[in-house]
Amino acid sequence: MGHSRTSTVMTTTANGTSAAPGRIQTLTPDQERVLKEVWMYYLHFHGFPITPSSPNTVNGGHLSRSATRKNTITSIETNGSQKKKSGLMGKFKKGHSKKKSIEKLEKSLSQLSATDPCVLLKTDISVHEHLKGLKPDDLKESFWKFLRHDTPDNLLLRFVRARKWDVDNSLLMIAKTLKWRQNETHVDKLLFDGELGLAQAKREGVLKQLRNGICYIRGHDKMGRPVVYIRPRFHEPKTTSQEDVQAFTLLIIEYARLIITEPIDSCSVLFDLTGFTMASMDYAAVKFIIGAFEAHYPESLGVLFIHKAPWLFSGIWNIVKTWLDPVVASKIVFTKSLNDLNKVIDLEHIPASLGGKDTFEWKYEDPTEAANGLASTDKEKQAAIEQERSELVDQFIQATIKWIESSTKEESQKYLEEKIALGKQLSENYIQLDGYIRNRSMYDKLGFITFQ
Repeated sequence: MGHSRTSTVMTTTANGTSAAPGRIQTLTPDQERVLKEVWMYYLHFHGFPITPSSPNTVNGGHLSRSATRKNTITSIETNGSQKKKSGLMGKFKKGHSKKKSIEKLEKSLSQLSATDPCVLLKTDISVHEHLKGLKPDDLKESFWKFLRHDTPDNLLLRFVRARKWDVDNSLLMIAKTLKWRQNETHVDKLLFDGELGLAQAKREGVLKQLRNGICYIRGHDKMGRPVVYIRPRFHEPKTTSQEDVQAFTLLIIEYARLIITEPIDSCSVLFDLTGFTMASMDYAAVKFIIGAFEAHYPESLGVLFIHKAPWLFSGIWNIVKTWLDPVVASKIVFTKSLNDLNKVIDLEHIPASLGGKDTFEWKYEDPTEAANGLASTDKEKQAAIEQERSELVDQFIQATIKWIESSTKEESQKYLEEKIALGKQLSENYIQLDGYIRNRSMYDKLGFITFQ
């Protein structure tokens, strides 16, 4: 399980799995309009000028606005008399405030023209209220750091699907996540410094959780999704800080992201409650895990198994289920036997401790400079790869702008295909760059991540 430097991002997996609906390769015309609108607002926030194509060409798959303001974000009054022009980017103009009176806010064209029942949109100014305190350059850097070997469109589409194709709620969710990553959790630094960085910073609380094997990633289910095994019986909440629990959780999630390869874009999680007692229960940790998946890693969960729950878990479940988003709740399955697990996971990938055939046992090796440092320290090669990445990002953005501005279906399709190709090149570029910027983990040593 993993990737080599020469690997390619496929639209089908080895077992024949194709890209699921709502991905860049499988968008309906309505969904494509929504993604265009999301990219349009996002790129405008970063200062990229975009001129939408003329109206009356909706069937071309692009986005446009009526010159009559009938289907636009209309003018916003300021200071009682002065008006700011509305239009495509009205939500992101500086000085916009909820305190200012709003004449009206019409539906977007993508909503008015939607025929896909999955596309349910509304327009709201709250996304601007959230973005206005952020610096465009910081937000841009945060987005491209967020990207690993997944593609930019499919990364954005995770948020769009999670918010049911609502443009504003999608942008709001994206903005909150980028802010959370950059200002609150510093999760990219956590991943790139890795276990060696934790040892150097004397983060023994996080290393203890790695040693205890509270959670590890191993094998995959029948859909090709990596399986994350969580064993709460090894957790010691009384001697572990929440800060360390959260860092450990985020590190595992980011490792899983490196193991997942498109078109697979989610993992399955198995809570093995064998030997569970109340001494291991950590409500704060559970709440953090739920919040991370729901708010900041959307559409990343395939199935969540709660396996062999003891009778005392029923009281815990009555509390935990109130925290769950309905979509996440629908992915939770209670299992009791090997046969239950075998419906989703082949016996070869079920641990022997649960009755399966996988005899792997987690044995953590403390990090060392030799085993856990960077795979390469050649600064000249790193600079060349980073320069290529910068150029690919620029090309991707320009292709995206042309895609948004396209006036015919054929032109839109041309630039969509160009974006997909550039997305794959960005994926390959990250695979090359990874060894220069990320300290190696236990999963690299085990061969589960094989960026070379």
